[in-house]
Amino acid sequence: MKFINDIRGIEDIADGETVAPEPDMGYELRSIDGRFETGTVKSLVRRGNRILARTTAGKEFDVTGANAHVLVPLGF
Repeated sequence: MKFINDIRGIEDIADGETVAPEPDMGYELRSIDGRFETGTVKSLVRRGNRILARTTAGKEFDVTGANAHVLVPLGF
C-alpha cells in the first residue's frame, strides 16, 4: 500500500490511483500565495498528468504543475 509520502512525482502513482496519508499523519494545503485551504487532505489521486489533493471539505486542488498547492505535513 502506498502513502502520500511515497509519491515524489507523477510516475509514482498510476492514472486513477488514490493514496491516503500515512497513519498518524495529516496534511494541510497551502496555495502559492500563502493561503491555507479549508479542511485537511483526505487523499491524492492521479488524473492524466495531474495529481490532485482531495480535502475533507470536499474540494480538489492540483499539487503538480503551475500554481500548484503545497502539501504541509501535520503530525498527530
